[in-house]
Amino acid sequence: MRKFEIETKPYGEERIYSRKSVEIESGVTVLVGCNGSGKTTLMQFIKSDLKRNEIPYIKFNNLCDGGSQARSAALFHEDYAFAATSACSSEGENISMNIVQISKRIVYFMKYGEEDDKFNKLNKMMNELARDEDEESSDAKEPVKERWILLDAIDSGYSIDNILDFKEYFLKPVLKHGYGNEVYIIISANSFEMANGEQCLDVYNGEYVTFKDYEEYKEFILKTRERKDKRYEKDN
Repeated sequence: MRKFEIETKPYGEERIYSRKSVEIESGVTVLVGCNGSGKTTLMQFIKSDLKRNEIPYIKFNNLCDGGSQARSAALFHEDYAFAATSACSSEGENISMNIVQISKRIVYFMKYGEEDDKFNKLNKMMNELARDEDEESSDAKEPVKERWILLDAIDSGYSIDNILDFKEYFLKPVLKHGYGNEVYIIISANSFEMANGEQCLDVYNGEYVTFKDYEEYKEFILKTRERKDKRYEKDN
């Protein structure tokens, strides 16, 4: 479990979070709340804290990194087959393809705690030399044995069967093959299927919650919507 300090009032006077800190447990954590409740903002706080403390993380935003952005990246990396297939595929199929692409990046990340960038080999060589020097020094830092995977808006455009496949063929293998690291997967999502059976974090209260069925989840989301609407009314 790792603790993060967060800002409770990033939007005017009305609080977006009731606490000044949140504790994240290892494994999968699904951030739950309606659109505009602060899921992405909380993920940004987590990302900034991880970066500041040099904790290895990798982030994928389905809305920013998928679609045309994913095709542009594929063309840059000369993966023409991916770009061509993506251009002729549905939104859900594109997300599945993007997940396959990020899976390749995550395998390297899980092993080494950084992303594999073949276009920046000189920088990687310098980093390796620096690590070698650190290992030889008496005050060398112990390697961080945590891996954080941040997935924002991951279920946007996904069907129910897509989500179930994602959980079965992406989440489970990543957690199983942690290469000796403590793995944290943070997911920002709106669908009940993504939250169902996972440990969920109420972004407003900063507490872990569970949902026995869809109706209970629906009631929870509507309550977060009421709170968000009140905040927006005061802002306007």
